[in-house]
Amino acid sequence: MIKLIRNVHAFGPADLGVVDILTVCERIVRIAPHIEAPGELEPQVYDCQGRLGIPGLIDAHVHICGGGGEGGPQTRTPEIMLSQITTAGITTLVGCLGTDAITRSMAQLLAKARGLEAEGISTYIYSGAYQVPTRTLLDSLREDLALIDKVVGAGEIAISDHRSAQPQVEELAKLTAEARVGGMLGDKAGIVHLHLGEGVRGLTPVYQILERTELPIIQFVPTHINRTRKLFQQGLEFLARGGNIDLTAGGDDLADGVPVPSALMQIRARFAGLERVTVSSDGNGSLPVFDEHGKLTGLAQGSVKVLWQDIKTAVLEQKLPLAEVLPVVTSNVAKVLKLHFKGELKPGHHADIVILNQDMSIDKVFALGKLMVSEGRPLVWGTFEHKQ
Repeated sequence: MIKLIRNVHAFGPADLGVVDILTVCERIVRIAPHIEAPGELEPQVYDCQGRLGIPGLIDAHVHICGGGGEGGPQTRTPEIMLSQITTAGITTLVGCLGTDAITRSMAQLLAKARGLEAEGISTYIYSGAYQVPTRTLLDSLREDLALIDKVVGAGEIAISDHRSAQPQVEELAKLTAEARVGGMLGDKAGIVHLHLGEGVRGLTPVYQILERTELPIIQFVPTHINRTRKLFQQGLEFLARGGNIDLTAGGDDLADGVPVPSALMQIRARFAGLERVTVSSDGNGSLPVFDEHGKLTGLAQGSVKVLWQDIKTAVLEQKLPLAEVLPVVTSNVAKVLKLHFKGELKPGHHADIVILNQDMSIDKVFALGKLMVSEGRPLVWGTFEHKQ
């Protein structure tokens, strides 16, 4: 119930120096250079001298029910398990459907999100899938956002991809309008999380909507924006116009892609910071490879662990300051998605805390004040996980 983390060099994500952090139940209640807890509290003490403390990571794009299916039923990836998430330093995630909204459903997505939350982490979902008109839980996207607590936006809606429903601009505009109003009614972000493929149109449909309607640019969050160099350049322009972009981690093997560490360096150099930039993993989804004729030639399964791996590389190899990079997987994500009490180490916020070793490997993970991982190994397992 009560925990005292001592002597940790905390980044909240700003550099807070060496401090003690006192948590009670699910919340951080105090951060100070030295905390003497009243004797009657009897906190559990963790001495983290020589280690770093950061907010729990927020992954805004995870296929928690699995993904794939592009090569037939046998290529459907399985559901994600709790320890895969927590050992990656992730304490909050947003689940989504992808290509396959036929053998997977919104009801399954919501149930899986509730299951993971019952096991100890914080979860949200997008309403929808690749196609337009898209899948919803209730009769409309507007109702989902207004009435269902876990729904924070629409997604992932596919454009500029041979697997999309090739939506007309008017269809996409109506969906975005539904998301905006539903978000207002439900006090949600109401963003449209757009899957960008390698198609030649890129962000053109979004620009057409902005020209023809009153919808603001912040209603869209295009993801996979670093999958090609051409698309990345469009993403930079989108940022310059005041939009938000989401980079996908783990794309080092993409021949024409821009890896996250390099992308962050370029964005920081051009805009003198990383405001309105987020990074997600696309974890647990399929990683299909298609030839020039659209034929499937290979398939792998994504991992959520690439999220922290890319941030660590950006700091250790690209020499980007930790305090500047951390927001793209913590506070920036919380701001874009209107996730209250998430993404920062501060009194009143949720006690989602990751303790790092000096080499920035993950030592401990606290989710809502509960120790889930220690020495990089799970202490809490999912209901049906095989405990190693």
